[in-house]
Amino acid sequence: MNYLKSITSSVLSGTGVSFPFTIGERIPGTEAGASVWEIREGIKKDDGSPLTLFIFDATLPPLQPGNKDRRTLFQLAKNALKKLRTIRHPDVIKYIDSVETETHIYVATEPVRPLQAVLRDWGTGGALTGSAASKGKEGKEAWLGWGVKSISTALAFLNAPPLSQHHAYLIPSTVFITPAMEWRLGGFELLTGRDDGAGVLWGLGGVAPGNAGDFSSPEVKKGGWGVLRDTDPAYEDTYLLAMWMFWLFNPEKPPPKLSAAPTPSMAGAIPKRLFPLWKRMVNPNARTRLSTINFVSEAQSSGIWADNPLISLVEGLDGFELRSDGEKAKLLRTIKDAAEGGSLPEPFLVHRVLPSLLHSLSLPNAPSAQMLPLVLALGKQVPLSTYAKVVLDPVIKLYASPDRGTRMALLDGLDEYADRLDKHMVTERIWPHLTTGFADTVPVIREATIKAVYPLAGKLSDRILNNDLLRLLAKMQQDQEASIRTNTCILLGRLAPMLGPNTKRKVLVPAFARSLKDSFVHARVAALMALMATVECYDRDDLAGRVIPNMAHALVDKEKIVRDQAFKAMAMFVKRVEEMVASMPATVLSDTERPVSPPQAAGMVTSATGAAGSLAGWAFSSLGKHLQTGEANSAMTVAPAPAPEVSPAFTPSFGSPAASRRESAETPRPSASRLNSARRPHGQGMKLAAKPKNNLMDELANELDDDVANAWGDDLMDVNADTDDWTAFESAAPVAEAPPPQSYYVSPPKPKAKPLPAPKPVKAKPEPLTAAARVPQPPSPVSEGSKPSTPQPTLASMSKEEKEKEMARRREERKARIAAMKEQKKK
Repeated sequence: MNYLKSITSSVLSGTGVSFPFTIGERIPGTEAGASVWEIREGIKKDDGSPLTLFIFDATLPPLQPGNKDRRTLFQLAKNALKKLRTIRHPDVIKYIDSVETETHIYVATEPVRPLQAVLRDWGTGGALTGSAASKGKEGKEAWLGWGVKSISTALAFLNAPPLSQHHAYLIPSTVFITPAMEWRLGGFELLTGRDDGAGVLWGLGGVAPGNAGDFSSPEVKKGGWGVLRDTDPAYEDTYLLAMWMFWLFNPEKPPPKLSAAPTPSMAGAIPKRLFPLWKRMVNPNARTRLSTINFVSEAQSSGIWADNPLISLVEGLDGFELRSDGEKAKLLRTIKDAAEGGSLPEPFLVHRVLPSLLHSLSLPNAPSAQMLPLVLALGKQVPLSTYAKVVLDPVIKLYASPDRGTRMALLDGLDEYADRLDKHMVTERIWPHLTTGFADTVPVIREATIKAVYPLAGKLSDRILNNDLLRLLAKMQQDQEASIRTNTCILLGRLAPMLGPNTKRKVLVPAFARSLKDSFVHARVAALMALMATVECYDRDDLAGRVIPNMAHALVDKEKIVRDQAFKAMAMFVKRVEEMVASMPATVLSDTERPVSPPQAAGMVTSATGAAGSLAGWAFSSLGKHLQTGEANSAMTVAPAPAPEVSPAFTPSFGSPAASRRESAETPRPSASRLNSARRPHGQGMKLAAKPKNNLMDELANELDDDVANAWGDDLMDVNADTDDWTAFESAAPVAEAPPPQSYYVSPPKPKAKPLPAPKPVKAKPEPLTAAARVPQPPSPVSEGSKPSTPQPTLASMSKEEKEKEMARRREERKARIAAMKEQKKK
């Protein structure tokens, strides 16, 4: 091969032609001297696609002594290249490219192998090893029958007008097989038109290698190739076709020499249904022979090909799109049964059936739900090196289809091809289309989409995994379908090891806590199991502060299955926390903060009484040990309590417990003077036992504020009063009782006397603070004469008009008192 490469490089370097192929190994199968070509594997440099190279080298020695030297055969190679470039037919070898120089011809075709090599493999295993079809007689007969139909169809195409070409070179070495086990006709070295006076067949038909004369008709053997001028090619090539058919079914026997009509015994292994037609094809009289065109039509009309399962399968695949739904379903069942039973060669399934199904699957009216599982099953036999191109590319394109049946089939079969997807395929080609399934209106699609996430999760980008996906799953946790919420929780538990550390801390516990509150019992069980499965994701603070508190209420769940799982989870979490805190220090206090004598550790208790006693002991011990030295040696005194301020409008209530509770619940409002004293500069020290000066203006202002603040007249409900809350609606109405006569009913208001000037306070010396001094004293009135003889009326018992009049009267009275006080100050 290296020698051939060097020769090719040296030849093309002188011509300036760029060689577009890479020459590979020689393809065995063709006997030496049976062809003008050397057949090798090749690769196209542009796209790396495989191909077969037919190489003719005119510089090599002649094949045989005599007239079969290389220069003479060079004309046959040129003729083959010329005809192959211009003729296209499904059963003719497909031309791709060529390079021609003065001494070399390189013809690139689709990948093929000589028929002789394939038949040898069929008999010994070879490339068909492991296929049941290679071992079964019926499978081989069906394949040979397909070959007869294919080659006869191609030959009839060449013989019929408008081409009217004489092939004249149909021998075993001119038929080839593709990787899909399809049949291809080659051997165009002698192909000549009926009206071509300068055709190579007339003068060089006898120099073609391969002993073509043994397959030629009686008239050619008698008068040479020149007698074929102006004759119908269909009647001449039919004899060659009959001899080739005999060799195909009887490869070990020589071609028969017929001088009379053949008998069935002379046909050997030719099928009985083909024998009547074959008998007419070998008629010595060319005018009464069965032409190639008539052979194809009669074989089709007589139903010979209809009984061949392989031919029926191929024809069904070719017209799959035009068939009815019932015919499509029947064909798919046939393929499935044949694939499972091994009655078809694996190369045929992989290279012929699978591409046809993938092509049909891309069409909008294809039964994708039935086809895709079969496609994925056949795809298992595709080599790993070509799996991405042959199977994955067409399958991934189907994710863009809006058909729900196609999407469902893709998701159900994801396990078949998920391992062979790469990260780019998942993030760029699958994920953008997969996200539409989360919002689909059909619950089955949403649930299948959730289940399909985990096989693809390992090939999603970090941004998708920790952001986009979790946003979608958060919505799925609120889905109306219980099974979808449950599967979402399960998926989060399985995805936890793949998430980032920050994502784990922020997402897992809230997500599982939400599922623990789900109304569906299995969703709660799944949440508990997910927490247990992700225990390694939580540190001790998360376990003690977030996990255990959030799942604790499951211990008293109404469903026993949830309670049982909760107790198991709690036991595991507690044990986990115990292991984590075992290495923690006894205290984090520094040496200066520790007590002089370390306290004895409280013993473990097992009862409520013991726990209460221990708590009391700890309380007394801790208080005593935190006193400073000066505090411990000083006498105990009562802390001064602020004197309660009684509002002027305060009216005692003695009638009902609710009223007394409202009194105790009221918080005294601080006076303005007290607020002012709180805002004094820090330079002034606090004087014990000193009486504050009473400011009449401040007191009057406070009275006005208190009245305004109590403008509702104590009509608002006290939230601390049990009789005023919403529990009254939960019991029967109380029995009405007549209130006893009371002395606090409102009496007509009397005009108040003008207040006398307040006496100036006398400064007193500080006295030691005693317990009696701390007893709250009611504030002294401004003057005894200003105190009304009758209690002030309350606003609660007044009507709306009376309240307004009373408020107006009080405002005027206070304005007058303020004005009088101002005049007194001026004097």
